Amino acid sequence: MTDVPFTLLPLATVRVTRGEIHRLGQTAFHRRVIGGISAGRWEGERLSGDIVAPGGDWAIPSTDGLVMLLEVRQTLRTDDGALVYVTYHGRADRERGTYTVAPTFETDDERYAWLNAVQAIGQGRSEGDDIVYEMFEVR
Repeated sequence: MTDVPFTLLPLATVRVTRGEIHRLGQTAFHRRVIGGISAGRWEGERLSGDIVAPGGDWAIPSTDGLVMLLEVRQTLRTDDGALVYVTYHGRADRERGTYTVAPTFETDDERYAWLNAVQAIGQGRSEGDDIVYEMFEVR
């Protein structure tokens, strides 16, 4: 199969600034690290706005510490005042220094109702206290 059955449309460059980190250690179920988001921004032609509290990552590191399962939740306030709930799962590969994620969106704002049907993908890299992602809509 040589044809790719989908198209990737640029959605936004996203900068997430890490906040306070809580390491729960080995719980009855698994290890857990909860990292807050202290600030952030989505910047794109169709979607731009600031990440506002609350938000964070409820991550599960692998036993060898090389991979982490990500469960991120964000609230985005667009530049024109809409609120968008963003959630994504993915994996952080510590050896490669990458974060690969699959965001989905929820909003009741008619201007952004198109986001309710979007499945996105993205990949990010650490830049100091920030993770910078390139996000794409999958069509």
